[in-house]
Amino acid sequence: MTYKLVTRYSPCMVQIVILTQTAQMLCLKVYDPNQKNTVFTERKKTITGKESLFVRMPLTSNVINIQIYNEKNGDLPSSEDNSFKVLGVKMLDLNVTLPQTNMDTFEVTSFVRFAQKFCYNAGWIDANKDYTSSNGKYKIEYLPYIVSSKNGQKMQTPARISTKDGRIQVSQEAFVPFTIPMRMAILLHEFSHYFINTDMSNETEADLNGITIYLALGYPIKEVYSAFGETFVGYPTEENKKRYDIINSFIKNFITKYNLQNVYANGVKNK
Repeated sequence: MTYKLVTRYSPCMVQIVILTQTAQMLCLKVYDPNQKNTVFTERKKTITGKESLFVRMPLTSNVINIQIYNEKNGDLPSSEDNSFKVLGVKMLDLNVTLPQTNMDTFEVTSFVRFAQKFCYNAGWIDANKDYTSSNGKYKIEYLPYIVSSKNGQKMQTPARISTKDGRIQVSQEAFVPFTIPMRMAILLHEFSHYFINTDMSNETEADLNGITIYLALGYPIKEVYSAFGETFVGYPTEENKKRYDIINSFIKNFITKYNLQNVYANGVKNK
């Protein structure tokens, strides 16, 4: 079943109240119905009894579709699936903490405006093309996929940044199936390498700087785990395992420090 909600491009948190009589695995997808490959979140969660799902949306469209269905039954009309009920859908205020961090700078906010526009449209815009910010400072080279500069072979990485000029290369193959928040998490990591880090080559420093911006903007927790999880799957090294553990601890501490409501941080049960 699908619900339509008029959000008028306003940052918000969407609450979906659900009731089940027994434990049910429900699937949730929030997307722009007027633009292909433009998904704000996609997740699964076991619901038992009455519970709310919360979707943090610092970036949204004029109208969103909220698709929710039982995994075992498929996407049926509400009249044909009595395994759960949607009791209500509404917009709430979004907790944005960027002004409380040291990332609330002109450089960060100007990149965020550029990156959000790119991430919102990355599901349909042309590859083999450069996209440049309005101030000319930031450039994304959108490629079908990224190839190694050493041997010309296709790489699994979704994005990388030049240490010479800060130009970001992005893989269309990777970005099209990603949600908008996943795309943002990746771009903020790359941006941090060149523009924020004290050590440009330090991956963990870029992880934490990018995640600070991401979380402070109000993006959902689940997608930042998914973004890094997808990246690390292609490179299952001991170093990346350590990076993931550091990321996990950092997210939990961020939630506590800024008192973020209606979120979890265990990599699975996220809202």
